[in-house]
Amino acid sequence: MKQFLERENLIPRIVTLIVACGLWLYVMSEQNPMIERDFVVKLQQRNVAENTVVLNAPDNVKVKVSGQRSVLGGITEKEVVAYIDCAGLDAGQQYIPVKAQFPEGEVMEVYPNNIYVYIDRISSRTMPVETMVIGLPANDYALSRQEVAPETVEVRGASHRLDAMVKVVAPVDVSEKERDFELDSHLVAISDTGAEMHDLAIEPATAHIKASLVRQMITAELPVLVSTTGELADGAKLVKAVAEPERVKILAEPSVAHSIVAVHTKQVDLSRLRADSKVDVELDLPNKVMCDTKTVTVHLETEGEQKE
Repeated sequence: MKQFLERENLIPRIVTLIVACGLWLYVMSEQNPMIERDFVVKLQQRNVAENTVVLNAPDNVKVKVSGQRSVLGGITEKEVVAYIDCAGLDAGQQYIPVKAQFPEGEVMEVYPNNIYVYIDRISSRTMPVETMVIGLPANDYALSRQEVAPETVEVRGASHRLDAMVKVVAPVDVSEKERDFELDSHLVAISDTGAEMHDLAIEPATAHIKASLVRQMITAELPVLVSTTGELADGAKLVKAVAEPERVKILAEPSVAHSIVAVHTKQVDLSRLRADSKVDVELDLPNKVMCDTKTVTVHLETEGEQKE
């Protein structure tokens, strides 16, 4: 009789347990439901063959995952993995799937889920280093000499990118420089379109530059103007005073040469002249100016009566 009663109570107990479990699962699902989250994940490259490079692959992809709220609430993008598998792929353009893993839940979507990549062989080229002058030195100075060390470098990268490279340059900023200087310049590979090729590795990455500056001199051809003083005797008037040659060449620093519009003679004293005449006169040159001649012949034309 006792065993019978115990068996009779067992069934309700089992039912009660099942109901309790169901209620617990219901409460838990309400309190800790399944949710979805989007993560921006760094795209890994796996099984890339030696001496090859994968180009055009995006740096990041978006991965949507699902899991319980309590789990996803503490997850960062580091727990979500996205990758492409390059095993067995040949050189050239390839269309491959993007795969993702999320151990704490389920991967729902990857965007983009397929990508085009270009697989190329890695090679190298030896290139001379050229300097690329930036800016202008201080007034009246010019860059005269540059020494570059090393003179050649090794450039390494994708074969088709190396084919597009035309030179390696060392930028040299001479802005407002007025004396010799040295600097370390970061080298840059330049393509046939003039663009910088930052995806190529240069070894060594920098070059040491020694630059020398000199004072610059330029030439200019300027008219000669005759300067006079005093007056002609006996009421004569000066009609014209012309220098021969009428123009001379000067040599001066740019800032000086650009400020001069004409070269003047030293003053001709008219009071000592009584008729049309010509006289040799020195040029009155400004400081720091050299000329191809020191004197000119001045021809004077007068009019009016002159008494003996």
